[in-house]
Amino acid sequence: MKTTLLLFFTFISFGLSAQTTHNLGWSFNSANQEITIDVGDTVVWTWEGSGTHNLLKLTGPETGFGIDAVRYAAGHSYSYTFTTAGVNTYECAPHPASMFGKVTVTGATAGISDSQLLNFSMYPNPVSDQLIIQLPTGSEKAEVGVFDYTGRLVKSKTITSNNNSINVQKLSNGIYMIRVSSNAKIGAQQFIKN
Repeated sequence: MKTTLLLFFTFISFGLSAQTTHNLGWSFNSANQEITIDVGDTVVWTWEGSGTHNLLKLTGPETGFGIDAVRYAAGHSYSYTFTTAGVNTYECAPHPASMFGKVTVTGATAGISDSQLLNFSMYPNPVSDQLIIQLPTGSEKAEVGVFDYTGRLVKSKTITSNNNSINVQKLSNGIYMIRVSSNAKIGAQQFIKN
């Protein structure tokens, strides 16, 4: 078990060394956002200003990108790690004329094939109590592990599409790694507990 965890975190650490997080504001002034990133990079949108908004994927190769139905107020954050090269367009459904953009993803994933990579999203990030995990289409159930900076498993849970949150309220403030596995695929992302 210790060897498996060591190998997992060696793999994740190698992958994270090339990974970048890009922070974008999301408000009525977000018309024509354009960003170019590498495969494996994460984009974090933070809701700003007034009103409630969502982030609806319009086109592109990513399957789990966007939160279409729910609208959130200022202070909400949504993060997504892009795993497939291509152009992804998005908008705020209630405000498409003033809130829209494009993420262009370049490069290739090193060390893991697309067929083995689980593409999931999570929010809010940073989180104080409940972390919501959105599984991709076709994944009804997943095993979730939360690891601290030393690689120690601090929380685990089986989630489903109907029960997709994990309570992190009792964790100490800091940076954690979340690993989600489903249908012989695996994905990992960082989150901040505050």
